[in-house]
Amino acid sequence: MTRDESAALRAVLQNLNRTRTWAEIAREIGVCTNTVRHAGTGRSPGSAGLALRVARLAGLGLERILTPGPVSSTACPTCGRSG
Repeated sequence: MTRDESAALRAVLQNLNRTRTWAEIAREIGVCTNTVRHAGTGRSPGSAGLALRVARLAGLGLERILTPGPVSSTACPTCGRSG
């Protein structure tokens, strides 16, 4: 993953971590807690597979997870959700 893609994944994970613990996120997507925590804190870049699982959990498309910044003026600057 590129540096920008990793940063975008990290932002989504950190946003999810506001309402769930790293362990809860990991359990919901079926990976080890350290995998989620390390990608969410920047210790590791994450992977495309992790990004896909996070996208499903967040209800977003994979391209949104891997693209930094908002997609439109009505989208959330952190996660990209509209409305």
